[in-house]
Amino acid sequence: MSAYAYLCLDARGAEMRGQMEAPDESAARRQLREQGLKVLTLVQGELGGDGVWAAIKGFFRWMSSQRSFSNGDRVLFFSQMQLMLKSGHTLLESLSAASRLTRSVRLANTLDRIAVRIQRGSSMSVACESEKELFDRLALKLIEAGEASGELGAVFERLAAMIERRADVRRQILTVSIYPMILVVASAGIIYFLVASVIPKFMSFLAARGKALPWAASTLMDVSDWLAVWGGPLGLTVVAAVMAIPLGRRFPPAKKVIDRVALYLPLLGSTIVLAAMTQATWVFGVLIRSRLTVLESLRTCEQISGNATYASAFAGAADDVLSGRTLAAALDRPILPRLVQHMAAVGEKSGQLDTVMETLGGYYQKALDNRVRLLSEMIVPVLVLVVGSIVGFTYFAFFQAMLSVSTGGA
Repeated sequence: MSAYAYLCLDARGAEMRGQMEAPDESAARRQLREQGLKVLTLVQGELGGDGVWAAIKGFFRWMSSQRSFSNGDRVLFFSQMQLMLKSGHTLLESLSAASRLTRSVRLANTLDRIAVRIQRGSSMSVACESEKELFDRLALKLIEAGEASGELGAVFERLAAMIERRADVRRQILTVSIYPMILVVASAGIIYFLVASVIPKFMSFLAARGKALPWAASTLMDVSDWLAVWGGPLGLTVVAAVMAIPLGRRFPPAKKVIDRVALYLPLLGSTIVLAAMTQATWVFGVLIRSRLTVLESLRTCEQISGNATYASAFAGAADDVLSGRTLAAALDRPILPRLVQHMAAVGEKSGQLDTVMETLGGYYQKALDNRVRLLSEMIVPVLVLVVGSIVGFTYFAFFQAMLSVSTGGA
């Protein structure tokens, strides 16, 4: 007989830990299942045994169970569920296989809890409601629709595609932002070092020799003196302003103002519009294809919209549809692009609203790709020109001062 330590879920979904003796691991699992327990972890050895090595393994297992779900975890899980359901597996078999295949302890535990609830008679959508870290509102809506239509496998496929699309948009924006930010920070550090440290020392050297400061060096000295007085408050103001935006967006009144203003910022505003329309139109098409009503689809678009202005627009459109107006008429709002309203009318007339809106989402995706590419091509040269001019002027002042020393002129 060997000793085994186990972590299980009981019929209520509560965790149970303990140890037992069994001839082998298979027999241990069988005994636990006969007690109505769902096995999460089963390892040979007593709890707390094997000294330091067991403690280290337990620590890393605990760390893994605390790690939040990544987009990769979600995409892999949804893709696996789609493939297994399509291959004829039952829902419980698919969840069990996904739990065994994942490397994330937290995801495995989550899937096991969902399986226990389903075994007790819950539907998939109800079983997932308590796992909000893995399933957002949109995922729950789609799963509910997939259960009602019998197309749960197709829903998981659409969820995987949706997460990948969102990740692509974030990746594009991050790609555009990282290099300019690094360039600005590095250049600001170089300029500050030259103006605050090198130039003042050299100017003190010139003054000690009775030399008049050249105009460029004098300008830099004035800047250096100004930074010595106001540099700290200016830096704190910039940091406070940057932090105030995400903090302010936590309060609905401030969020409405910030999100509205963001839509009218040069270059950035039009990019935000494209990103919002990419998500809203494609998601709307997916929801309609999943047999949700137009009203439910608009409500979902309202809930997932990251911009308060567009969330309000979709909420108003949903109210108009509820009062009996057509989708095209409900979407006739100044803040929404005219193309969205026109294509909605085309979809309603042709009876292919899902296809039309998904196609429109693809159009906005391409437009967003082009805009991000344009911004990346524009931002870097402009920053290089601006920062290069500042650094160049600093070096010009430095060498002008050196020339003044060597020639004895002013």
